[in-house]
Parts: sequence; structure tokens; C-alpha cells
Amino acid sequence: MADQEHQQPQQQQQLPEAPFPAPPPFWRHFTTANEEKLKEIESSEPGRSEKLPIPLAYLRPPPPPPESAEVYTTFGQSQVIDPSKPTSLPRDQLLFDPDSPNLNHAVLLSKMTKSLMLNFLELTSDLSLDPTSYEEKMADIRQLVLNIHVVINMYRPHQARESVKEMLEDILEDGEREMEESDNLKQKVEQFLGELGNTAAHAGSAMATDLNGETSTIGNENPKLDEQRRLWDMIDEMTDG
Repeated sequence: MADQEHQQPQQQQQLPEAPFPAPPPFWRHFTTANEEKLKEIESSEPGRSEKLPIPLAYLRPPPPPPESAEVYTTFGQSQVIDPSKPTSLPRDQLLFDPDSPNLNHAVLLSKMTKSLMLNFLELTSDLSLDPTSYEEKMADIRQLVLNIHVVINMYRPHQARESVKEMLEDILEDGEREMEESDNLKQKVEQFLGELGNTAAHAGSAMATDLNGETSTIGNENPKLDEQRRLWDMIDEMTDG
């Protein structure tokens, strides 16, 4: 009985790991209130080097590891820095010539993707006949995936240039549209000022002064009122545009 009672707490402690582990506990400190407090401290004491309170210290990114460091920490786990480990795939494992002048990244990615799908179908066929015969085909699939990753990384500069090109084209289109709108507004203003001058001349010619210095209107006022209404309509149109 004592052994059973001793084994039960151990079984309760050995819980299975979650397939999707929870984020680090310090994520709770990333609140709007803490961000405001950190901004106040940084604005009032920009050169502050003393330690911040723990809830605010988590809001600052950690400094990069020094060159002499052998390990770095991510998500609470220590990762070993191995300078001897290559950052890219060795040349003898590449399925293409990276220095070829006729290298087409899009075509190469398409070929490798189709080859990857074919190898996956072959893997399923082999597993249906002999479940233990998977190592060779899995090695081929792994090599294809690594080569695809290398090609994607080589394609990134081209992707960056295309993104900048599209951004500049959008800026150019916006500038051309603003210039066109300005030209249209200029034409409307010039037309309005011309019509306004004609209306003033017409109004001056429609007034006559008698011998006693009193003025009297000659002719019909309806054309003058129509002209003024048309000018006000032009103003409204310019304002709405």
C-alpha cells in the first residue's frame, strides 16, 4: 500500500507535454499601462542605465549576445552557438549550380516542387508495400526541401527589389493623379475668374448715371442673375471636387 501511495504522486507529476505549449509567462507584462510607464521613464530619463522594475524590463528587447558567447537563450532554453556549422547547404548537396548565369529561380522552384510531390507519392507507394523501406526516400525528400529553402533565400533580393519597385510605382501614380487633379482645378479657377471678369464688365455696362448723380439699371436683370447663379454653381462644383 505504501508503494502504491508513493507511486501515485509520481504518476500525477509526469504529465504529458502539450502539443502547443503556452507562451512564456512574461507575456502578461506586455500591457498598455506598462508601455505608457516605460515611455514616461524613457522620455524623462533617456540615459537611464539602472535596472527597471521586472514588469517593465521585459518590455525592452534583450541585448544581442557578445561575440565571445557560446550559448544564447530563446524561450527559456539555451542554444549552443556553433561557428563550425555552415549557415547554408554545402555545395556538394546542391541539386543545381548557383553560379549559373542562366539560373531562373522561379523555374527551378517549380521543378523542385514537382519533384517533391513525386517523391512523396513514391514514398506512400513504398510504405504501402513495405513500411520499413522509407529511409532512402525520406533522404531524397529532405535533400529536396533543403535545396528549395536555399533557392528561396537566393530569391529574396529579387523579391525585395520587386517590392520596392511596386512601392515606387504606387508613389508615382499617386503623384501623377495629384498633378492631374491640380491641373483640372487650375483650369476651373481660370475659367471662374474669366467668367467673373465678364460678369463685372456686364454689370458695369448695365448701369447708367443720370444728371442728378442717381443710378438706374438699363435693360433686363435676368441675364445678370443667371450669370451669377452659374458662377456659384461653378464654386460649388469646385468645392465638391
